[in-house]
This record gives sequence, structure tokens and C-alpha cells, in this order.
Amino acid sequence: MNDHLKNCLEARDYNAITHACIQWIRDWFQQNGPDSPAVIGISGGKDSSAVAALCVEALGRDRVFGVMMPNGVQCDIDVSKRVVQHLAIPHATINIKDSVDAVKRTVLEGIGGEALANQVNINLPPRIRMATLYAVSQNRNGRVSNNCNRSENFVGYSTIFGDAAGDFSPLGNLTVAEVKCVGRCLGLPEEFVEKPPADGLSDRTDEDALGFTYEALDTYILTGWCPDEALKEKMEKRHQANLFKLRPMPEFEF
Repeated sequence: MNDHLKNCLEARDYNAITHACIQWIRDWFQQNGPDSPAVIGISGGKDSSAVAALCVEALGRDRVFGVMMPNGVQCDIDVSKRVVQHLAIPHATINIKDSVDAVKRTVLEGIGGEALANQVNINLPPRIRMATLYAVSQNRNGRVSNNCNRSENFVGYSTIFGDAAGDFSPLGNLTVAEVKCVGRCLGLPEEFVEKPPADGLSDRTDEDALGFTYEALDTYILTGWCPDEALKEKMEKRHQANLFKLRPMPEFEF
């Protein structure tokens, strides 16, 4: 970790931030679902693990429900299973492959095409996952968590109506590095905190897809420091191009 990011993180009290986030979740549920469980998509990575652990502290284990959603065979599904076992929360595994394949097939039949655009193949599974989470949630009168962090949001690394959706967002103002700090404050095992972030749908990590590291991105977000002008321009370009994902849907006014 570079000194700029290290110094920034050390200047903040993440125990206090963690406790404040737990209280925020508790207060939000008191207003928006006093008897409702938190329904969380579990990937085995730091974000979903931290959200689940925060909700356990805020609501109790019985009011946290984890959902694992592989798309066919997921090579790291065992890590997700260890997360729910570590937190001792009720959970379910729902394979979305048949749903994803059915939508692809019927769309192609409907439009008479030969192949779907690459963006369809990338974004459809996360949207099916979110529809699945809401189906589980509504069956339990639950509330769905959004597990995105500030770093992902800054560069638009999320799918609208997919992982960008949800009812409450505990990590939306925390960068990747800060989520790791919170995870450690919660006592999460290092294998969850340091698991290379990936969507579980492809063989690439997030950093492979983005073309830069989260350390570089977090440093730029938190301190403004980025000695590589080309990299800085790349991050800013993604940020500006994806701002629409963070804003409310524009409405015509008259």
C-alpha cells in the first residue's frame, strides 16, 4: 500500500465508523421494516461479507438471510459457503443458469437475431441475480442490501437494476480499502477480506476488467494523488461516463 493511502486510512477511526454503520442499519430497519430480515447476495468477497456481518451485528443472525447465486458452475462458491457458515446465518443457494439461458433464448427468438451483444451477456446475469434476490426478499417481507462500494460506484463498475439496485447501501460511501478496514473491525477472516474482487460470473477479477488497481483508484478518490496522468485520465473518464448511474432518473417537468 502506498504511503498516501496508508496515511489517509490511519487518520480515521474505523472502529467508530463500523459502530456508526451498525447503528445506521439498525435505525434504517426500525423505520423501513422493524420485523424484516436483510436479504443479502453472498459472493464470498469483502463487500457482501462485510454487509452480512454488519447486519448480523445490527439485527441479529435470525434477521439476516444470505443468498448464493451461481450461474452454472462457480469456481469460488465454496468461499461463499464458508461466509454463511462463519456468520451462522440462514441461507439458500439458487442457481440462475436456467433463468439466464431462458431469457437469452427467448430474446433471440423474439428479435430474430443470431447472437446477443456482449453487454447483454455481461449485464443480464447480475440483473437476474437482483430479480432473484427480490423474489426471495418479498417472500420473506425482507429488505435487499446493495453491496456496492464507493470505488465501484466512482467508476461505474456496476449494473443498473443489477448489483447497483437494493433497498439500503451500507458501503456506498466507503472505498475498497475502507471496506477492508471495516471487515477487520468486524473480525472477518482474512480470506474474505482479501479475496480478489470478482463478479463470480467470469474468469476475470474486477481489476482485470477495469485495467487498474483498487489501490490506485482509492488513493485518487481519497487523496487526489495519482502520479500517472494517463491512469488519472482513464479513471476520470470512466467516472464521468458513468455518473448517470449514481443520479436519480431524469424526469420531464412541465
